[in-house]
Amino acid sequence: MTDAHPTEHAPSSEQRVDIAQHVHSDPFRVTPRDTFVDGAALFPGDTGVLPMKVRQALVRLLKGPYVDGGRDEKLWTTLLDNQVILRSRLSELFLNLQLDHERKIAVLRPVDPEAIGGSTRSSILRQQRALSRVETIVLLRLRLLLDRHVTAQTEPVITREEIAELVAHYQPSGQQDALRDTDVVNRTITKLLARQLLLPTGIEDTFAISKALPWRSPSKTSATSRPKSRH
Repeated sequence: MTDAHPTEHAPSSEQRVDIAQHVHSDPFRVTPRDTFVDGAALFPGDTGVLPMKVRQALVRLLKGPYVDGGRDEKLWTTLLDNQVILRSRLSELFLNLQLDHERKIAVLRPVDPEAIGGSTRSSILRQQRALSRVETIVLLRLRLLLDRHVTAQTEPVITREEIAELVAHYQPSGQQDALRDTDVVNRTITKLLARQLLLPTGIEDTFAISKALPWRSPSKTSATSRPKSRH
């Protein structure tokens, strides 16, 4: 006796492709998790659809301050291959993904609060305190050194002593104070290390200048006037 109901078969490989294309045809649309297409949930209650490596890339971007593709080629490739969906997810948080393909640097920038209404300013993530006048001077000097070393194809480094000399050189005449200047130098170095604009080298008081430094625009700092030399 013939069964009145058709026999159910597992989808063919072609059908699987069609299903995947249907579910993911619009990367900006959040669709329910499909275990057959998206794989098993990564944790109890998981409603996400991004693969593990893409989620990890998203977390790395959010942790900041930037991603250096020269130090992590696999992560850089993941960012490039999935930048459309990553940009979509980041846009939900009012963040823009910016890529420097030459330096292999990826950074996140908050959108302009004025573009979405001033009342939403408190919703903007990654708001960093503006740099001080001295910190801006050091940053500009580091940018010049970085450009010179890139041109010469040498390793861009700077010592604590060189930073101290730079700070002392630009202190206003009659306001030199060795103890205060030392404290300013220490705080400046600590902040630039925290932002990974200076990187440890393994040599005491010697720092590498990050390739991501050009992304930190001095125009956004609190220094509103040109630095004045004490000479």
